[in-house]
Amino acid sequence: MRAAHPGGLATELYAARGSRLAGRRARRRAGALGRTGRGAAPPTGPRDGRPARRAVAAAWLRRALWTVALTLTGGVSRSGRLPRGGCVVVANHSSHADTAALLAALDARHAPLIGAAADYWFATPWRRRVCRRLAAGFPVRRTGGGLTDLLATAGELRAGRAVVLFPEGTRRGDGEDGEVGAFHRGALLLAERAGVPVVPVGIAGTDRLLPKHGRLRRSAVRVRIGEPLYGAVSPDRARTAVAALTARARGTGRGGRPPAVERGAVQGLRGRGGPGGGPGR
Repeated sequence: MRAAHPGGLATELYAARGSRLAGRRARRRAGALGRTGRGAAPPTGPRDGRPARRAVAAAWLRRALWTVALTLTGGVSRSGRLPRGGCVVVANHSSHADTAALLAALDARHAPLIGAAADYWFATPWRRRVCRRLAAGFPVRRTGGGLTDLLATAGELRAGRAVVLFPEGTRRGDGEDGEVGAFHRGALLLAERAGVPVVPVGIAGTDRLLPKHGRLRRSAVRVRIGEPLYGAVSPDRARTAVAALTARARGTGRGGRPPAVERGAVQGLRGRGGPGGGPGR
């Protein structure tokens, strides 16, 4: 009987060990596919209808940052609150500071996402980093494909997050009479498809704080959160609600600071709880 060669025995043992390892890897892959579906990525979002803890923690940090920043430049106040669960927030848009005002005013437990113009805020690497990290921004194309970008956030809405959009599509600057412009339908279609309400919001003071094509200056900022609108919401209905809230916000403390009871960082941090339309620049 021919003795096994030492080198051949080592080769066989190595091959057997490799086969066992390959079998283990195959079983692990099969188990992963069984849990997530063939070819599907593992789930990353929450399963209980609430935003992920990491997103909420980041939202609290952004809220604190922008509350302090706005307090130092004149003060920020809010009235109203978001409903439970996901919602699409629609607001008037006259300044880059609108995003800061909303992040300071909205409930951090909704982990707000801000729709931002892809051709402006995502045009360069540094703007993209600023938008994503400091404003939780996501890109919305204004030259075709914007509705697809919006509808891609439906899963976040169902998970309980707030998606903030500016349906005017751009900032209304000086010389544009201060009225709320016509609304595009994208934000409203997103809410309808995701089965969540539309929440109108009026912002005042940001056009004086940071005017379009102007420099930063001191001004009080006021944010009014309206009652949610359920079902199919038309652009005219949403615009009317936002315009009314904006007018009310402008009529409060117009010549100076917001009411003392709502002034400053403490109020901002204590707040209760926490081409389709949308992108602003």
